[in-house]
Amino acid sequence: MTDQQGTESLATTAQPPSPVRVADRAGADRPAQAEVPARRRTDGRTWRVTAVWCLVLVLLGVGVSALGTYNAPSLSALDEHTHLDYAWKISHGQVPRAGDALSPEIREEWACRSQDNLAGLLPRCGSGAAATDFPFEAENYNTWHPPLYYAVTGVLARAATALPLDLTFTTAARLLGGAWLAAGLVAMFGVLRMWRLPHWLAAAAAALVAGIPGVAHAASTVTNDAPAVLIGAGAAWVLTRVVRDGRTGWVLPALVALLAASTKLMNAVAILTVAGVFLLWAVSLWRAGQRPKAYRLLLIAGAVVAAVGVVAFGWGAFQGARTPAGWTNPIGGTNTAPVEGLPLDEWAPTLMSAFGLVENYYLQPAVTSTLVVAVVGLLAVLFTAAPLLGLVSFAKGTAERIVGWATLAGTLAVPLLVQAQEFLRGGEYFGTVSSRYAVTLIPLTVVTLALVAHRQQWRVASVVVPVVGVAAVVLSFAAIL
Repeated sequence: MTDQQGTESLATTAQPPSPVRVADRAGADRPAQAEVPARRRTDGRTWRVTAVWCLVLVLLGVGVSALGTYNAPSLSALDEHTHLDYAWKISHGQVPRAGDALSPEIREEWACRSQDNLAGLLPRCGSGAAATDFPFEAENYNTWHPPLYYAVTGVLARAATALPLDLTFTTAARLLGGAWLAAGLVAMFGVLRMWRLPHWLAAAAAALVAGIPGVAHAASTVTNDAPAVLIGAGAAWVLTRVVRDGRTGWVLPALVALLAASTKLMNAVAILTVAGVFLLWAVSLWRAGQRPKAYRLLLIAGAVVAAVGVVAFGWGAFQGARTPAGWTNPIGGTNTAPVEGLPLDEWAPTLMSAFGLVENYYLQPAVTSTLVVAVVGLLAVLFTAAPLLGLVSFAKGTAERIVGWATLAGTLAVPLLVQAQEFLRGGEYFGTVSSRYAVTLIPLTVVTLALVAHRQQWRVASVVVPVVGVAAVVLSFAAIL
């Protein structure tokens, strides 16, 4: 089924009549063409307002990235050296494999920029030290990630270094994180406008995402978490177009899933959550005798899962065949431990790990502050409450309530997906599952909060919270605080 098919509405939210139909029903005797100039003026103003807000969001995303890039030059402790090497190699036509050492250029960058938690273990800048002189023998242990993010970032960063801008590869690759974030913020704005939220509320909610320290960090370092906001907005868009607009084509949802998994397998969490919601909804419709609708939802869910599976198993098989016999991960056991007995025994204590979403984050010391810590505490409470607020604020069966269910389901599913992935890769488990793995759920959570705020008319809070969050990040990243 394509997106041109299956147009029967599944949504419960009524659509407003068009201006022409309203005039007809009111018995207006002016001709229909008289409506056109007014509608054009209205549409033109709407597009101008939309363009202005999108420009503001683009400047916000790019600005946050630039501030973090230049004021926190040290490499991130979240494996930035490995992501940087992956992007460098793929931009030079080489796909790294397990056991490969970092490129000499990236080793030099690592030594010269340093890394806060490894500063005493890195060789001197300019020493030309061998790989064996670096921590973990400078091995790239993140080659199992799919290549899409690295290919886009690496190729564009290398192209940028050829311009007369005096950019290093690392700086260019980091600044591209701002482009990923800007695209994600604009996509968030678009999704929120699909719910007919006012421009100011949609823009404020989208801007809130840039005020989350973990998101800002990803946008100013080289990491495959950088596309997470855009990918999460894509999942929120798929959910919106089905539950609100009743559009049940499977091709576009499958494409979103394919792109999500191709940047990072855990980036598919949000779209897999949406697929799970569709599956449960389809079962309910099937039992109620509405089988055509149920079939279309099952088709979407199946297409999403299949797309993720193609990437997961296809890329896994490709890299697995290139892995040297007997290779072991040099950081194995740092955050994981072998499973003993039933996996659920180890998994159960971690099942609530993703609630709060923003609590587990890392910032280089140069761009962190007490204000950021305080704001994260506030946001953690807000994000923990978001799914429940989405359920209690809307009536059963409404499209808005389904968004709340999706947010809750994703938060509960993330720890299981992370643990299952680690178990299948090496029979180990995480003692603590970082909410960083759930970053693609942030857009869904923000959509839920925006819908609740609109319903409850929380106008002041809708502005104050994003302003405080963004201000904390900007002031910290600018090294003012």
